[in-house]
Amino acid sequence: MMLTVDQVTKNFGGLQALSSVSVSFRRGEFVGLIGPNGSGKTTLINCITGLYRPDGGAIRLGEETISHLPPHRIYRRGIGRTFQISKVFNRLSVLDNLRIPALTEGRLRRHEVQDRSREILEQIKLEHHGKTNAENLSGGQRKLLELGMIMMTDPRFLLLDEPFGGVHPELKSQLEDYLCRLNREGKTIVLVSHEMPSVFRICERLVVLDHGVLVTDGSPEAVRSDERVINAYLGGSYDEA
Repeated sequence: MMLTVDQVTKNFGGLQALSSVSVSFRRGEFVGLIGPNGSGKTTLINCITGLYRPDGGAIRLGEETISHLPPHRIYRRGIGRTFQISKVFNRLSVLDNLRIPALTEGRLRRHEVQDRSREILEQIKLEHHGKTNAENLSGGQRKLLELGMIMMTDPRFLLLDEPFGGVHPELKSQLEDYLCRLNREGKTIVLVSHEMPSVFRICERLVVLDHGVLVTDGSPEAVRSDERVINAYLGGSYDEA
């Protein structure tokens, strides 16, 4: 199964946020989506997941065009996403947050949801916080919880928007390990991040945007030495990355 972005354009008034972007994500890939602020990364994620409707081009999952579908129908086709600011239910417990997506989708029976939530709770290393309200978690723990909520419905594609932002180094390491585990299990992961050391360490392919234009698409080694990327984004942090 392939997720294909074909000549997608998105405008906001006089600003062209995406300009004829074409890129494909194959099943089981771990792809970093990088670029400077304002390059169109989040806009592309929003177009794929139905929050924005492209002004031109198409997005396909396999042979099906999904560009016109609302977010909940795209989600039910196996495309999950996280946000830069974690979307969790602050006044509900961690376990209740995990259960909501599965109960809403309705594929699992109630006892299966209970078992699945406790399994995911252990995977995201929050087993000691099951009864804790989400509002009392740290920023990193909230990001782990949001990812766990998505995994309750077992999506095929994970689109992650800045999952490492503001996360304590120890939790970030846990999150990296969990993402790598999910990828080994066959999940396609598209990672938007400014954390270049993490991106170059765990991604097998990098897609670079700048001012809404696809600059390059290749291996981390090829991207690291691409003058267009160095000039557009890496700059002074190139040697560190």
